[in-house]
Amino acid sequence: MRAARYHEYGDESVLTAEEDVPEPTPSDDEVLVRVEAASVNPIDTYVREGNVEPAGGLPHVGGSDMAGVIESVGSDVGDFAAGDRVFATGLGVFSPGTYAEYTVAPADMLAPLPDSVSFQTGAAAAMAFATAWRALIDRGELSLGDACLVHGASGGVGHAATQIAAAAGSHVVGTARDGDPASLVRSLGADAVVDYRSEDLAGELAEATDGRPLDVVFEPHADSNLEADLTRLERGGRIVIIGEESPIAIDSGTSMTAKQADADLRFMSIVASAEDQAPILRRVGELLADGTFTVEIDRTFGLNELSEAHAYLQSSGTLGKVVIDTQS
Repeated sequence: MRAARYHEYGDESVLTAEEDVPEPTPSDDEVLVRVEAASVNPIDTYVREGNVEPAGGLPHVGGSDMAGVIESVGSDVGDFAAGDRVFATGLGVFSPGTYAEYTVAPADMLAPLPDSVSFQTGAAAAMAFATAWRALIDRGELSLGDACLVHGASGGVGHAATQIAAAAGSHVVGTARDGDPASLVRSLGADAVVDYRSEDLAGELAEATDGRPLDVVFEPHADSNLEADLTRLERGGRIVIIGEESPIAIDSGTSMTAKQADADLRFMSIVASAEDQAPILRRVGELLADGTFTVEIDRTFGLNELSEAHAYLQSSGTLGKVVIDTQS
């Protein structure tokens, strides 16, 4: 089968599309899926760079998300059958990746993909919406009427978080660059948008909420934003941290303000169990089908363009998701 894999860790140049990669065989509790689309996520680049070691070692087929059609099922699989449309995330580290014409996946990680939802949409939605849902609903305990701040609101996970917060009935403030990114965030349901490059981020956040403190913060860049987050947090508010690019530091003044406010910092792994993820994806699929959620796809690449797709994602500034057409 055709697949894109790498034989050594490194930058995007180590990715190579190959024509004769062995087709995987499902075990008793797995299914074989013809992958119609995959997407590119930051975790895929971390694995490629050697920061996370995949279970099977090298060479490795990367990719975490996929949408496709089941080709065959293992003997212990009862919930799915050949011909079912499915989507999933969380693959590519403990199981084969999705940058391939075929992959195997544990059946309990799959969710049905409604007929009205395209494969590209399903692949693009999987990790983005599952991560954002877990962060806001499960870890952040977002409630109707809460003031919610979504950092990086025009990106892959951020644009999913914006929609989830809006659908939950929150007052949503997103951070994004002025221009097209800010316009996208408003179109997804944000009540206000603040440019994250502001020299007075805390002040602009206060203005965006008419002085109201924040109840929940979705935080993928804690090293840059945490001081402003804590300054604007409601007493007992929750900051869900899903990422940082350098050490997180809190100066003594801000730390004392946070303690007085009973600030709750909650860290979250982007790696979830099937028990957490599959039920969320089932609900996400339904909300994609009825139009509550949409997926912004920035660009689509073929398997032989995967190195370019990784470079594009890491160049920053993408609006929504980068998708791979695995059959082209």
